[in-house]
Amino acid sequence: MMKKFLSVGLISLIAFPGFAQTEQWEPLQQSAKKHLLKLVNIDTAQPNANELAAARYIYKELNKNHIDWDIFIPSKGHANLMARIKGSDPSQKPLLLISHLDTVSATPEWNFPPFKATERDGRIYGLGTTDDKNYTAIHLALFTWLKNQPQQPKRDIIFLATSGEEAGSETGLLWLLGTHWDKINPGFALNEGGGIINVQNSTPLVFVEAATKQYMDVKVTATGEGGHAALPAQNNAVYTLSQALSKIAAYDPPAKLTPTARQFFQAITPIQTEDGKTTIDVLLNGKSVNQQSAAEIMSQDLFFRSQLKDVITPTELFAGTDTNVSNKEASALLNVRLLPGTDPDAFLEQLRQLLEEQKNISLEIVERPQTPEAPAMDGNDPLFVSIKKTAEKLIPGAITVTGMSPASNDSEFLRRRGIISYGLGPQMVPLETNAAHSADEFINEKDFFQQLQFLAGVIFDFAYGEELLPLAESTSSTNEVK
Repeated sequence: MMKKFLSVGLISLIAFPGFAQTEQWEPLQQSAKKHLLKLVNIDTAQPNANELAAARYIYKELNKNHIDWDIFIPSKGHANLMARIKGSDPSQKPLLLISHLDTVSATPEWNFPPFKATERDGRIYGLGTTDDKNYTAIHLALFTWLKNQPQQPKRDIIFLATSGEEAGSETGLLWLLGTHWDKINPGFALNEGGGIINVQNSTPLVFVEAATKQYMDVKVTATGEGGHAALPAQNNAVYTLSQALSKIAAYDPPAKLTPTARQFFQAITPIQTEDGKTTIDVLLNGKSVNQQSAAEIMSQDLFFRSQLKDVITPTELFAGTDTNVSNKEASALLNVRLLPGTDPDAFLEQLRQLLEEQKNISLEIVERPQTPEAPAMDGNDPLFVSIKKTAEKLIPGAITVTGMSPASNDSEFLRRRGIISYGLGPQMVPLETNAAHSADEFINEKDFFQQLQFLAGVIFDFAYGEELLPLAESTSSTNEVK
């Protein structure tokens, strides 16, 4: 999911718009907020995510609204829940609203209780408030509300809350695809990702996630002499590993311009400064050597870097557990996010060449991305048309652009099945204070309600062809981040 969008020297100030609210939206807002608070209070953290407890809460809410549901349980404690509102036109492919019930584990740095929703200063703190229980709460509130409206959608609307997304979806979407997909079988999907970005004194930007990078884990292992720590060997495995990691940290992969990135940078060109426009023009149209220079400038921003380069992040270290023993082996896990088109084996070979002068070092892929990668969405479909129409209603003059998420999500697997899938999202700025997968994760209540209204507007247009509630235009935001 996109968490931040800052460009060094290109975009200097970012804020998200606030949506004017009407009394007609109040019941939906309060319903969604209630669900979010309840879901956060249910511990579904990895590595032993108990999504069944969250599924029980959801199906009780569905029962209250006389909605039939199916539960799919791959193993003890894990659960996937689906419900459907039937459409009037069987020729129109169903729309899937997908979210996941599990969260990452809670780190020790939390100042708020991670499994008890805390309201403070207009914010809701708790594990999953931005990834991904805010989506589940909004989907559930909208789904039950829509079921009770006199209007029938033209196409089926499917609610799906899945298991295990934070652990590779082996108990969730991947399992469903191989076992129960005939009961779901959508043509379109809305998932996590994206965001609404308002640049000061410029045109607002609606970023719609249309592609993801390839996920890969690589293990780096160093070997050396083991023994008593009081008699240190010269070829200590930890030192050897540290030297290898230093070389990897200094490695700067070349930039590559994918079709999705080209489309993205073309779309944001009008809202740049003159220097920014020039840099993007060189990136898109310059000679190869000049394109690389432009990419290096733009890659100073972490988000732009994610659009242009393969990235490597060490995430786990292993070197023994006894303080007075020198282990014979030390290893690190590298989390690698590859651009579409990058060959995993070729990338691994680049790392091997980088470390070829070092002895006692080995590399192996421990989690390999599926190849070929999932196709990117290009915005030439009716779901994107509805997203763009909704953005224009809520944020007049906004530029709606497809882009690539630096992270991964279940949309990758949906796109492999030919399902047109996009990611939308709430305010996620600044990254430093509300990042998913970090301590004290939170969502601003007003941004949560904005997310609700935007998603509702897309569903109204795409599934009903009419506004079931009036969409209020955005108001100026005072939540600006310098």
